[in-house]
Amino acid sequence: MDLAGGKAVVLPAGKKSFDPAKIPEAIRKAGFSAPKVEIMVTGTVEKWKDMLALRVPGQTRVFVLEGGKQLEEFRKTATLGKQVQLTGLLHRSHGDSPPGLTVEQFK
Repeated sequence: MDLAGGKAVVLPAGKKSFDPAKIPEAIRKAGFSAPKVEIMVTGTVEKWKDMLALRVPGQTRVFVLEGGKQLEEFRKTATLGKQVQLTGLLHRSHGDSPPGLTVEQFK
């Protein structure tokens, strides 16, 4: 944790997992603010409605992939059912939509 720099790294313990979409709420409940939350996740590419999404193991919902400096490149190379590691900015869900994730880096 780097309080002066305003950064913290959150990792699951052992083989456990957690819902990354709950990170902003946990930060707020701890008395801090997080104007942006960057996460690195591994998951499988799939469709959600007409958009690309990432299904992360152990999570009940997908992350809709929208925006980010490598989104267009990702769209060109993404294969449904393929596992990828993605780094992006987390966005809260809106209405019945799942949380969003920008595509900043992927492999």
